[in-house]
Amino acid sequence: MSAATGGQDRDGEDTSGISRREVLFTVGGVAAAVVAGAAAWGALEIFANKGHAVGSAVNLTYPQAVTVLGTLACVLGVVLCIRTARTRFDDVGAAQKDVNIGVTRVPALVFARLVALLAFIVLPATAVFFANYHPFQGVHEVQGCASCHVMLPMVNDMQDPGSETLAARHYRNRWIADDQCFHCHSDYGLGGNLEAKLTGFRHLARYTTRTYHEPIKARIKFDNNNCLHCHDKTPKFVAVESHVTDHTQLATNQVMCVECHGDAHPTAEQRTPGSSDYARLMEKMK
Repeated sequence: MSAATGGQDRDGEDTSGISRREVLFTVGGVAAAVVAGAAAWGALEIFANKGHAVGSAVNLTYPQAVTVLGTLACVLGVVLCIRTARTRFDDVGAAQKDVNIGVTRVPALVFARLVALLAFIVLPATAVFFANYHPFQGVHEVQGCASCHVMLPMVNDMQDPGSETLAARHYRNRWIADDQCFHCHSDYGLGGNLEAKLTGFRHLARYTTRTYHEPIKARIKFDNNNCLHCHDKTPKFVAVESHVTDHTQLATNQVMCVECHGDAHPTAEQRTPGSSDYARLMEKMK
């Protein structure tokens, strides 16, 4: 009798465990959430134009759009968490009812587990994504760098018409049209872009937690190739004999551009609290 019952259990669907359908729906739900997150990021990148307007007919800046979407994710997550906390999964599984989710009907137990997945994993991850979108996007903007007061000396000096640092000369002559900080401090390619964003996020974390000391110092060595990507092989560049003869040393960072062309930013001494230049460099960016 027991053997026959065991065989019947093997032939039928095991209601006490996780069926193949439930696994497929769970994996599909996670995959759909990942795809939706990637699509949301791409859409924000596409519709957030230089004027920071989302779309052409919607008078909404992308930080506002991110705030709204993040808030919705938080509210929906709280609602679903409360619903999941009040769900008795044993009773749901025993009911053997199907739930219509629009495109198909799924067992009530599968639906309850998908709701739990959304409540405890997908929506919190979505909220974290939207909460961190602007810090990652903000590193493109000069204003984003200036939001931390320890970066004001670099930004103020760059915008000073009388400064002769490399950053100021590039800014004054419009050699870089926009996003000047990011263009110089991000290596080319996807890896360089991500590294620059992560570095900016680390700077924000250090600034927020006050785990920094003035004058701040860069942890990474500047790559000459960021300069060479724009200047290499231009007539003005090749007209300088040392550029041609020392090209290999420049490309491999054995000789740094700043050794001949001056400091990129104010010196550490100028940025040290108490120096004669500190108050001027720390003025709030206009």
